[in-house]
This record gives sequence, structure tokens and C-alpha cells, in this order.
Amino acid sequence: MVLLVRLPPDQFHKLHRNVFLNKMLQALGLVMADVVLVNVESHLPVALTSLRRELAATQVVAFGRNLLDVAVRNTQIYEPVQFTIQGLSYLAAAEIEMVEYDVSLKKRLWPGLQRMFLG
Repeated sequence: MVLLVRLPPDQFHKLHRNVFLNKMLQALGLVMADVVLVNVESHLPVALTSLRRELAATQVVAFGRNLLDVAVRNTQIYEPVQFTIQGLSYLAAAEIEMVEYDVSLKKRLWPGLQRMFLG
């Protein structure tokens, strides 16, 4: 699984210890070692083809806006999308710092994660 975020470098370096993120992964039967964290430092989105080629990504969760090039026109927040030709499933969510502290956003995120990983 690849997790896309857009954070200042100091926050990104602490992300692997984020309690919310670790609990989310645990609920999916995963641990941080199963995940590739990608900080999108540019204001431009990452190319889907690059993720597939460089990381062999098949599941991507993006915490934030405009993080994946094809997601801009093809996705709704919290609704998993299958990019069949590329062999990749994708879920867009609000910024991680928002979801972490907002129960209503967590409740919107969980069904999408279940459909993507447990369904």
C-alpha cells in the first residue's frame, strides 16, 4: 500500500509514529512496514504511471487534495476507484491532520477503506 500526503518535512518524518495512522493500518490487518509513505512535496500531483513503475503500487490512499494526476477528474472523496488498466485501486481522503482529529471524517473514511481492503 502507498500512502500519499503533502506535509512539511518535519511532520512527514514523524508520520510513521502517528497513532491514528497506525490504528487504521492495524484495523486493516497491516503494519507500517507494509506501507510506503510518499510525501508529495511539489504543488503538482504525482503521476499514476510513476507510482506503478517505481513502487509497484496496487493500492493507494491519498490524504489530501491534488496528490495523484488521474484522481483530479475521476474520483470522489472516500469512494474507492479501480483503475483497471493500471491495476491499481485508489481512495482519496481529507488531509491526515484533519481526519486524525475529526470523528465524522474517520466515519466517512472507514467504509471506503473496508471496500478497498477488506471487501
